[in-house]
Amino acid sequence: MNTIGLTALFVASIGAAAMCIASQASAQQKYTITGASGAPGQYLNEHAIEVGDVPGHRVRVYEIHHDYPQHDLAYAGVAVKELVSRCMSDYINGSGPNTCYNVFTLEDGNKVFSRLTGTAQSDSATGTKSVFIENFEGGTGKFKAIRGQVRGNTERAPGTTSLKVEVNGEYWIDE
Repeated sequence: MNTIGLTALFVASIGAAAMCIASQASAQQKYTITGASGAPGQYLNEHAIEVGDVPGHRVRVYEIHHDYPQHDLAYAGVAVKELVSRCMSDYINGSGPNTCYNVFTLEDGNKVFSRLTGTAQSDSATGTKSVFIENFEGGTGKFKAIRGQVRGNTERAPGTTSLKVEVNGEYWIDE
């Protein structure tokens, strides 16, 4: 085979490989998550320690539990039974950054893991509102390779232990 023939064969094989990669990437199904959760969160544990440098500065660890009896959240068609969030925050007068590690338990026994980072703003009259970004970091079974991102907000009324959540985003499962 001459040099032109080898070059043409090489270019053709690169093109075929690129088309295979492109078709695999375009075949990956993306799922959207949007709306308000029908499963308000309930604070199970909450421990705060005063830092002592400025008034109202606290570090806090807490745990939030959500039940999904209406099956209003599902991943790849599998309903979520519950979500447990284990979190920490660094607040001054109820405002500041927080991080949560979420474990979603699904009806089939699999789990989905995510990490959430956010910022809360507290007002004694209206309660605490927060915005967050949640990144999916894997799971068990067919959700081992789940990836994606959700943006959302939460609202906690003054003096309550319940939490309203609203989200918008997408995820996919790498093959």
